[in-house]
Amino acid sequence: MFATFITQRLHSFVLALLLLGVGGAGAVASAQPTGDTGGRDTRIVFFGSSVPNGTGDETRQEGYTGRVRQLLEPAGWEVVNRSRGGDNTVSIASRFEPEGTPEPNTPYLMTADAGYAVLALSLGNEGIMACAPGQSRRCTTTRDEADRIYEQFATGLWTLVERTRAESIVPIVTLAYARSDFTEREYAYTRRMNLLINSWDVPSVNLLGAIDDGGGRWAEGFVADPLHPNSAGHTEMAHAFVPTLFDALAAGKPTPVRSTDPGFIRVSGGSPTPLSFSPQHPLRSFAVSFLIRATGDGTVAGVSGQTLGHRVTTSAYGRQRQPIDIYNLSPSGQTRVAVSVSGGRLTYTASSGETVRSSAGATDGGWHHVVLSHYAARGETVLFVDGARAGAVSERLQPERFVLGGGGRVADEAPPQADFKDWMIHRAGLNPDEAAALHAGTLVQASLEVYASLSGSSDTAIENRAQSLSVVTIDRAGVTHTEE
Repeated sequence: MFATFITQRLHSFVLALLLLGVGGAGAVASAQPTGDTGGRDTRIVFFGSSVPNGTGDETRQEGYTGRVRQLLEPAGWEVVNRSRGGDNTVSIASRFEPEGTPEPNTPYLMTADAGYAVLALSLGNEGIMACAPGQSRRCTTTRDEADRIYEQFATGLWTLVERTRAESIVPIVTLAYARSDFTEREYAYTRRMNLLINSWDVPSVNLLGAIDDGGGRWAEGFVADPLHPNSAGHTEMAHAFVPTLFDALAAGKPTPVRSTDPGFIRVSGGSPTPLSFSPQHPLRSFAVSFLIRATGDGTVAGVSGQTLGHRVTTSAYGRQRQPIDIYNLSPSGQTRVAVSVSGGRLTYTASSGETVRSSAGATDGGWHHVVLSHYAARGETVLFVDGARAGAVSERLQPERFVLGGGGRVADEAPPQADFKDWMIHRAGLNPDEAAALHAGTLVQASLEVYASLSGSSDTAIENRAQSLSVVTIDRAGVTHTEE
């Protein structure tokens, strides 16, 4: 069995690889930060606009940046915020480093002596919105103008990536996210931009997948004003950060690429929990995906954890002290959900017992791609099969264990035989464009915590290609590696 939890800090990639392949049933002791924990090598600087600066957080905890600080500081990381409201890729350029005497009260990136820079900007500030009647600033009137803003944002963001790397700073990019005044037009540009960023050789964080209402807007109960999330929204966005991303980067782990190896694992009898992963830090919105080839009916994947209830509180926000509703999520009871082959079709059984069934057959001898995408903020789980939406159910979940090859219980009978490959777990929901991209073979790497291609032949280790130090547990009973 693998170690059941993640090391907190690693400064040697060799050590990281050894840890990921360690055998034995016991837990592995965490490596502690070494050297000067207040130095550049452990300093993460958030460099962006108003949302990473904490605007909208009525609790004044510095928004999602402050929550990421609370997550990472116990592991020896220092988080510094150099964000400023209103910035876009044009205006932020002058804050990269001072030219001559620094301007007073200007939060520059380079003066923070960063080892890592989280580049966190929005398409909204760039001016992607269609102009309202009488509006002319930071908006577009034609499709050509919107296309130019899209290109400006992409080019400006990539320039920031190159500038940070030129200064030996490791860049991390947050994906474009929501606004309450977005229409389908702006949402389409946002989804398109996010697929582009996912194609870069740069670590990224899927903030949209934590807060999307399904139309590119803030989910109800998670919004402070049209441009900013409230405290609950900031909390959900913080959950999209892979907790050991920076540890993996410090260990030299590269941006993942899709495996081209022909191998896969075959599950036939044996343990009800052939493969499993238990996140060590709270996880809300998520997506779990895999390729499957099954010979008959049975449970092929499971998620156990808790349902989430929400308590509504009202707070006065902004200069006008306008009342806003805040949805505070908290666990409300244990639950299990599952993906199965039922009647020859891939089926999702929700926490309520409600089912979603794909119309396509799943026992035809071919490979089929499954994406189960959960949005905790908006309270919805969506099943995609072979890149197409099969249906959705309303629920809020906080997963505690993911299982592949069975349901995690003896009572969850698996198919007589099933083959699996490309198991992925994201810390954000995936929208239809992202699910289709995964099905087409594109690796969506933003907020990816686990990528087990399952193509290796090792009897002791399941390689996790994601930029994290998370470990997949395997029970070899009934599990074999094979090739076509």
